[in-house]
Amino acid sequence: MKATYVITEYNGRKTGFLFEESRLMKTCFLCNESLIGNVYVAKVVNIVKSINAAFVDAGTGDYLYYPLADNDGHHLYTKHGKTDKICVGDEILVQIKKDPIKSKKGEAGSDLEFKGKYMILNRSGEVGVSKKIENSDEKTALKESVEKRLQTFQSEEESENTLNAGVIIRTSAAGAELKDVIDELNELLILMNDLVKKAGHSVCRKCIYENTTGVYDEITDLIIKNKYDDFKIITDDQEVYSEISTKVSDIKTDTVKLYEDQMISLSKLYSIETKLVNGFNKYIYLKSGGTIVVEPTEAMTVIDVNTGKAIKGKNTEDTFLKINKEACTEIARILRLRNLSGIIMIDFINMKKSESIHELIEFLKSEIDKDEIRVTYVDITALGLVELTRKKQVKPLVLKDFM
Repeated sequence: MKATYVITEYNGRKTGFLFEESRLMKTCFLCNESLIGNVYVAKVVNIVKSINAAFVDAGTGDYLYYPLADNDGHHLYTKHGKTDKICVGDEILVQIKKDPIKSKKGEAGSDLEFKGKYMILNRSGEVGVSKKIENSDEKTALKESVEKRLQTFQSEEESENTLNAGVIIRTSAAGAELKDVIDELNELLILMNDLVKKAGHSVCRKCIYENTTGVYDEITDLIIKNKYDDFKIITDDQEVYSEISTKVSDIKTDTVKLYEDQMISLSKLYSIETKLVNGFNKYIYLKSGGTIVVEPTEAMTVIDVNTGKAIKGKNTEDTFLKINKEACTEIARILRLRNLSGIIMIDFINMKKSESIHELIEFLKSEIDKDEIRVTYVDITALGLVELTRKKQVKPLVLKDFM
């Protein structure tokens, strides 16, 4: 698959646009407003036993949801009373896991997680290896080396506060020098250990680590995962071009291009405005003549698939299946483009044959599997409504965000 990442200033904001085969799939602002990954010293302000959760004040402007079951036994206290349980008034080290979305509060957790090129460091106490690394000898060597270094680090007096550090070894570690992998592990361990130490001397409601996620990390992930056969980055901003060249590693010299044509802007060349308007419209028109209606609500997002003008032909079952499958591809794109999350209910065109329904569901699963964020197929109800859930991470996008 061919993909192009376009980075340009659009309506005063530097923005990244991911195109797959000329179709706009994702957008990302260079000036990242997400709090995900940031680490704070927070104060426990309330404990609600009925939902087994605490609410903490990290100084982010609103209280954060802190699920006690998920963090039980992993609290990182900077100030704590004499009881075994977490209490109101305690000060703890937390990392933002989810941004606030609509009326839902953001979520924080004690499982610190830091992403590197070859691995993700966390506090699970376990070492996992990507299933995409197929060489069993290489997997074993990587796992054993990482486990050995973790054991050594845990035994060092200066690292007592790391509390069972764990690692997920990423696909990019395949073929890498073992020394480079261990060097990165050392850097991440030092980062986490230093943050824990720093928290002990920090005032409450203070950010002690700011995650620099955004377009650059997203581009790095795309390269690491090797998702595309042909992947290019193009920008008309000299500063961005220079920064990408230094920040993003393992890029071939012909992958990043600086656009310098003064006759037509980069946004006009890729028809970004038109594609944004079409992609964020309530009504999405399919090539077959069918239509998709997208209705976000407070509780869920409802998507309706209609035949529209596609009523030609005698075999309506085959026609309906064709429209529904085309809608699957478009719905999977809409979820990514708009950052839709939570419950997704889809009302496809009704089909009578069970084999047609089965084919549709399998095709839908294959399309949502392409999403970087986890999308789960739940079920199809007695009324024929398809239920999906998409993991909540960042707030959904709307057209006015770009205007």
